[in-house]
Amino acid sequence: MAARSLTERIQLAPEERELILRYGYPFDRLARVLRRHSSREAIRTISMSSFELDMLIGELSRSFNHGECGQDEEAVIDLCERLEYAQQSGDGDLDILQ
Repeated sequence: MAARSLTERIQLAPEERELILRYGYPFDRLARVLRRHSSREAIRTISMSSFELDMLIGELSRSFNHGECGQDEEAVIDLCERLEYAQQSGDGDLDILQ
């Protein structure tokens, strides 16, 4: 199977990368990329396929809907909304929040 194109570029803050690793169940390739950037590092642009982004949104939403996020609930739903915006608009930059 051919590798999927990494067409989605999403800027993620350290806290968001941690939320994805904790609640998003990313594919192995994406998990390796997220782990490579330590939580102490600044915002990083992460490339992923549209399929990975779609699955990531779904898994974060599933974790939220099943009450698995505890005190991170609000942060997870905010991240889902931002990822959905990036998916729909093609704008994965964090400057949308400013």
